[in-house]
Amino acid sequence: MNSTILSMAAVVPPGVLTNEALEQRFGKKEMDSITRMSGIKERRVVAPGQCASDLALTAAERLFQQGGFDRSLVDALFFVSQSPDYRIPTTSAVLHGKLGLPQNCATLDINLACSAFPYTLSLAHSMIVAGTARHVLLLNADAITTFLHPMDRSLVALHGDAACATLVGPCADGFGFGKFTLGTDGAGAKHLLVPAGGARTPLGPETRVETTDESGCVRTPENLFMDGPVVFHFCVYKIPQVIKEALAAMQLSMDQIDMLILHQANKTMLSLIYKTLKVPEEKQFYCLERFGNSSGPATPLALYECWRKGRIRPGSRTLMCSFGAGLTWGIACIRWPEDAHPALDMEPDLEAGGVMSAAL
Repeated sequence: MNSTILSMAAVVPPGVLTNEALEQRFGKKEMDSITRMSGIKERRVVAPGQCASDLALTAAERLFQQGGFDRSLVDALFFVSQSPDYRIPTTSAVLHGKLGLPQNCATLDINLACSAFPYTLSLAHSMIVAGTARHVLLLNADAITTFLHPMDRSLVALHGDAACATLVGPCADGFGFGKFTLGTDGAGAKHLLVPAGGARTPLGPETRVETTDESGCVRTPENLFMDGPVVFHFCVYKIPQVIKEALAAMQLSMDQIDMLILHQANKTMLSLIYKTLKVPEEKQFYCLERFGNSSGPATPLALYECWRKGRIRPGSRTLMCSFGAGLTWGIACIRWPEDAHPALDMEPDLEAGGVMSAAL
């Protein structure tokens, strides 16, 4: 027995931050330069008081209601995010209650950012193959824009918020997931972080002091920091290498991959990775122009959109690679069952019905 993705649903918040709005904040010249590099034209942002869990709850309810899956059959729920609701309890436990899942359902919060999707798919797959669970619900959600200083143009222009619900369950041998590849370069952890807010640096008056770097970007220790050149170098040089190694471990070539979906960081970076790997255009996919980089949900959102647009077919093989904070990376390969149709047919803006609240 193997496992596969049975169903997916996605949600973005209704708030739209356009490039035109950011031109008023940062200037047209700066935004033109950022847009040429990133390929991002707009990004979705949560409203004040709206949390990643609210997006996750909405995505999960859509999966159950429109996908027709019986929620009583969920054996494990993972909330995968770097923006949880509380320090205690886990947000997955809160979502469990809101969704009315059975009491014999395990719940777990997983603190991962950009590489989250392959990592958590591998955990779900392991539980199913081991017999610990039969159906696992992954809720990848982040409200990354709440960590950004509004005058940090290096990050505000790149990031958006989103959530994806993914149901993983059993399938016949010969289909579903192949070998996973997961990795970490912890020496690079300092290059992408929020310095304050954890036990190492508790919040206080000093963590709210603003500083302006040499490029004119403003932030405090409570905001996300990224050393852009270092992270860019890591992605464009390391990621093609690990993809080649993963293909070799699975005894596959790029010719046997029908679609390569990458973490939606920025278009220049993705284009360079595709070029290095000599991936033809018909096997590439981008959706960041509408949503920006939503961190952990970016890869499942791209997979969902790729299905909806008819770019993936039952029986085909898809390779997914996510990478980012940690510095970490993860690769998952799936051969879709012949009857696979995991992406639900929803309205183009992914907002139907508005966003629910997961507040206690």
